[in-house]
Amino acid sequence: MRHYLNTAEKQQALEIGRKHFERELKRFDLTLKKVLAEPGKIEALAHELGTGAKAEDVFIAVGYGKVSMRQVLKHLIPADKLEAPRVPERPRPLAEAMKRLLRVGDERITVKGSDDLLIYRAKCCNPIMGEPIVGYITRGKGVSVHSQTCPNVVNLMYDPERRIAVEWERGAEGAYEVRISVQVEDRPGLLAAITSVLAAMNTDIRDADVRTFDDRTAHIELTLRILDLKHLEKVVKSVRGVAGVIDVERQTVAR
Repeated sequence: MRHYLNTAEKQQALEIGRKHFERELKRFDLTLKKVLAEPGKIEALAHELGTGAKAEDVFIAVGYGKVSMRQVLKHLIPADKLEAPRVPERPRPLAEAMKRLLRVGDERITVKGSDDLLIYRAKCCNPIMGEPIVGYITRGKGVSVHSQTCPNVVNLMYDPERRIAVEWERGAEGAYEVRISVQVEDRPGLLAAITSVLAAMNTDIRDADVRTFDDRTAHIELTLRILDLKHLEKVVKSVRGVAGVIDVERQTVAR
């Protein structure tokens, strides 16, 4: 794992992992100091998890997303107590702070087999409910979730060990900002016709940008509030049906 991280990334993962470690131990009325004080315990834990030989290796693995806190706790907490923590679980301030920093909200995505990893939707493709997704363990920031059709996935998935299975939560609801690009004929009233179609579908427009060209065409970029993949497909189909629309595409950001 170490060769994936440079010095700055390793330090970031160390800080994130240590804070997460301390917070989770508090749920079971334990402290990091107490765990570290037990001779050989943290070293044995690092060896069992395959993270290295020191406490720092465990913290980095947790912060990096390679090891979940559930895996760690299984080696530190008796099974009966692990299922019923003595101290009620509190909100996750670290995870929430990271989400605010990364400008993501309630992702409604889970990592198969774990509920302890920080998850965020990749900005390049901004996957939405209903479309096939894939997770990628990033350097110190948790799991980045991409659409399987994202043009960046091929480049990101060069290391199969950092790929991880993710899925949408069943019954989850929400809304996502999606940017679409509309190529149209440059004629009066066309933008109004498009916005009318969107309004009829109860689709909010968060932002719009229009550029015109000398060949009497125009390019419209719209940021929309989309519920899920089916909603997006209906929107694209309806906009394409407007007279004067040449093409409609969902925008992604290539790296």
